[in-house]
Amino acid sequence: MGWGRAACAAAPWLAVVLTLATSCKRKQAAPSPPLPPPAPRVTTRASRPPLPRGFLRGQLHAHTSASADSETAPVDVQRWYAARGYDFVVFTDHNAITDTPDTETLTFAGAELTRNPRDCTPPAPPGEHCALHMNALFVGPDAGAIVYATTDAATRVDIYADELRVARALGGIAMLNHPNMASGADADIVLELSKRGLTLLEVGNQSWDADNAGDATRPSTEAIWDSALSRGARLFATVTDDAHSYDDAEAARARGERPFTGDLGFVVVRADKRADAIRAAIARGDFYGSTGLVLDTLEADAAHLKVATRAGVAVDFDVIGRGGRVVRREHAARLELSLAPSPGDYVRVRARAADGATALLQPAFDVTLAR
Repeated sequence: MGWGRAACAAAPWLAVVLTLATSCKRKQAAPSPPLPPPAPRVTTRASRPPLPRGFLRGQLHAHTSASADSETAPVDVQRWYAARGYDFVVFTDHNAITDTPDTETLTFAGAELTRNPRDCTPPAPPGEHCALHMNALFVGPDAGAIVYATTDAATRVDIYADELRVARALGGIAMLNHPNMASGADADIVLELSKRGLTLLEVGNQSWDADNAGDATRPSTEAIWDSALSRGARLFATVTDDAHSYDDAEAARARGERPFTGDLGFVVVRADKRADAIRAAIARGDFYGSTGLVLDTLEADAAHLKVATRAGVAVDFDVIGRGGRVVRREHAARLELSLAPSPGDYVRVRARAADGATALLQPAFDVTLAR
């Protein structure tokens, strides 16, 4: 629901147990992101082609009625994603741990650690609260209460670092969410958190207010990622829905609201369909993020990278290196790269189809293109 709700205002949370989920979405226009959401589509498990053998489709950011800004019960969110061919979903309700029994679609307990101080350092844009959110993914079965140790008067780095601590205390993997929402985290903050153990950055939050493209005063989320990578961060990029509305989306539109819908961004994970295998693959970066483009081949080692699209459809491949510089661009159905050792450098690939659907591959570290 609305960003201006009192529940999203700051409270001096100091070592308190949060039992009330807060509403944290804001309603304002955003520029077209560099990862453009594809046009609304109706997909079903039957209509969606299967992934190549050994890969799974997953959602790492999904809200349920355990969040104050969603009306859909957890079991119905699970059913909704199952109908669209998802192999797993991590529930990420605001300051609340949610899970359901597994069906054909596995579910994992998680939480969106949500801090929205009215004032923070550096400050939020004029008229906005700070939005300092971090997902705790795959939290342990014996996860305790969500307890913060910092006040809302702390710096952004300190609040995020406390969320990172909480994610670990819950037995989860931390993912810094929507870094451009209310200018949540710039490249310096992301870099500092990576030094403290952060490994996942939500580069492609597909909510319409995530501000992925940035503006004249701040870079895109991809540029934030590249800046941190170029200075030594080891971060994997995720693409997610951050959905709050599901079968009720049309009713929300009829009320004049702009819902936060799903099936717009996901991860494709190389893993067996088991809880431990999925978590381990996410932790080691054996996945890519997508807004709809699915690859047929993805092979990589220290010296080579091979990528191919489904059915030989040509796409635009951008090969990106240190500084976010595009070092090669090809329009093809297949991309093969030879890599050479180069400490401190990295190579990553972005693939974009004619309809705008995009896939972000993870970086290969300490390498450059071989000459």
